[in-house]
Amino acid sequence: MPPTSTVPPTEPSGGLRGDAVGSRHLVFFVVSAAAPLTVMAGFAPLAFLVGGQAAPVGYLAAGLVYALFAVGFCAMARHVSNAGAFYAYVSRGLGGTIGAGSALVAYVAYTLGEIGFCAAAGLFASTTLDDLAGIDVSWGVCAVTLGVIVSVVSYCRVDVGARVLALLLAGELGLLLVLAVAILVKGTPEGLTLAGFDPSSWDASVLGSLFVITFVVYIGFEQTAVYAEEARDARRAVPRATYVAVALLAVTYTFVAWVLLMAIGPGALGAALAGDPSLLVFGVNQTYLGGFMTDVMQVLIVTSFVAGVLALHNAGARYLFALGRDRLLPASLGTTGKTGSPSRAVVVQSLLVVGALAGFGISDLDPYTQVVIWTNTPTLVGVLFLQILTSVAVIRFFARNRTEERLWQRLVAPSLATVALGTVLYLVCTKMGLLTGLGARDNVLINLPLVAAFVAGLARGAVAAR
Repeated sequence: MPPTSTVPPTEPSGGLRGDAVGSRHLVFFVVSAAAPLTVMAGFAPLAFLVGGQAAPVGYLAAGLVYALFAVGFCAMARHVSNAGAFYAYVSRGLGGTIGAGSALVAYVAYTLGEIGFCAAAGLFASTTLDDLAGIDVSWGVCAVTLGVIVSVVSYCRVDVGARVLALLLAGELGLLLVLAVAILVKGTPEGLTLAGFDPSSWDASVLGSLFVITFVVYIGFEQTAVYAEEARDARRAVPRATYVAVALLAVTYTFVAWVLLMAIGPGALGAALAGDPSLLVFGVNQTYLGGFMTDVMQVLIVTSFVAGVLALHNAGARYLFALGRDRLLPASLGTTGKTGSPSRAVVVQSLLVVGALAGFGISDLDPYTQVVIWTNTPTLVGVLFLQILTSVAVIRFFARNRTEERLWQRLVAPSLATVALGTVLYLVCTKMGLLTGLGARDNVLINLPLVAAFVAGLARGAVAAR
């Protein structure tokens, strides 16, 4: 029996430019959204501060959980190809009303994430221009400029964006690889050890807080499904790219975190973190690669953020496109231009993001401790919520449809992923102050846009179902 759905997402029959990207392009899109160089430079010190020598284990554990989630996610991708991704999957499994709610949550989460990433990119661009060229440009002007550039690239054919991301991603992964090789070749102060991977050395009381940090940095890999309508042989390309992206991120994060730990020395980690943790990775890079490559790292962190902004911009625009096509938002959003991109959705997304950045730029808000925190924390919460809903939807979809998927794919893995991700969402919500520095009331306030989006989506979906 086919699944019942009050507002089923439209199975694409045209519109977006098909056969435009392959598996490797999808990998570029989603790994860029995760911004691995930025993660290692910005989040690894915090992971060490919280988890100590167990920090690499935190990245590995997160990778294993997301690999588990990918089993059901990829099984669903073989049956549903839709730019709405989470929206399409949840609608097929749990009904169109809940699907509409999930769609607006996804859109709000990714858009907030894009605003935060672009604000951070503007801040680092401003600092880099001042440090390397002596040019004083405010972070707001840099952020708006980068937002406009990203909008233009996103408006072009999707494969143009993929090529840009491939170049930027090669730069940041290349630098991480060069740094890792230099550390291993030149040697480390205390030798090499895998003691941090020994369960007997873990402090159970800090693992929950550590997981909050290490799960954050995988956000983005699930965007492979957003490009399903534009991919060649999507039923194979999306699953293949998803598994490759999760594996690449897990290996990169775990290996680089371990190598950085070796470069610092486990015994000297506490002393190294006693100073400014944000400078930890730059210090290691200075020691092993020198001043020039540290300047290069500054530039590549800016491009890493820009790559993430582009990936999130594409995802947000495609959610607008899917919602417009299914008449949950104005139908004009569900149209494409000559390039085959969702042109009107891209323009609307651009106006919203650039407008928000301009507003933040002229305000007195701190771009990093306020703008980035207030926007990116709801992104994490929203995506985790959607991943849990999707896992439940996968179970229900396959329970109601006879397919060739094995029990592991249609029930066991999605069930385990639901429990694991539910635990992570609980940890994120209860330990959110670790990420935001805010109290309970303020943490609730910054996540209210997600609640409002879900309620509005449910209401719109219910009306559309009549």
